[in-house]
Amino acid sequence: MGQCTSSDGDPQPASRAVLKAKIREFPNIDFYKGDYPINLHPSVSFHQKHWMNNPQNHQLTKFYSDLESDKQYMQWLYPNFFQSFLNMNSYRLTPQERNKFLQDPEIMKVYKQNVGMFLRFLGIIRNERQQLEIIDETQFDQCLFTYTHNLNRIQRFISSMSVLGMREEALEFLHLLQNKLSKKHKVYISKFSGFEPLLEEGALDSTQLSDPNNKKSFAEYKSNYVQEDLHEEPWVTVVILTKEAIEISQQENSINEKEIV
Repeated sequence: MGQCTSSDGDPQPASRAVLKAKIREFPNIDFYKGDYPINLHPSVSFHQKHWMNNPQNHQLTKFYSDLESDKQYMQWLYPNFFQSFLNMNSYRLTPQERNKFLQDPEIMKVYKQNVGMFLRFLGIIRNERQQLEIIDETQFDQCLFTYTHNLNRIQRFISSMSVLGMREEALEFLHLLQNKLSKKHKVYISKFSGFEPLLEEGALDSTQLSDPNNKKSFAEYKSNYVQEDLHEEPWVTVVILTKEAIEISQQENSINEKEIV
């Protein structure tokens, strides 16, 4: 299993993460509501609003180029339980914020649209049969084999979907990667096999696994979903891969409050 990365080309350090204090209790939610002192680059904001409008070729080229070159949007649009060490203005989710994120239908609507935007950046759409389909093979191949920092972006993307109520969609996307790369492809094995269905997800299709006879537990693969310093937190269970609320003790709530200045 490959090492999960916290963000766009940003590997987890081996030692305990050093995190800065937050200025807001729920910065990712505030960002999604447009109530945060940091904004996306104007070009990314434009694409966020207009990517679904069937762009002309020259517009599509700019869409690909702008999302390829910008280094900040991944951490804000696709939050997860990893602190970025490239974009120190962003913040990882807390279990409390993750719960609130899932409980807000307007935020989830925008999040799902943002998921669609990144898929389109990879050359993928959801077709009329509501299945994921690669419609731009050249763009897809460039993202995976030429501009290889996108492999780390994709890891963040899968992790974010998995902990924000879109685990089934994350696995659907993973299955598309399997079909394109083959289950034994070195890129798939090193970067993506750790996101496959787990023992605790018994209802999921085991044929999607690289090795259906070697199903892993959440404990073995949790490094793909939470940063190393969170591994022993009591709330870090397979529940984070469901739509259920994470149960948080009063003590954990108190610890989270102390992180805010």
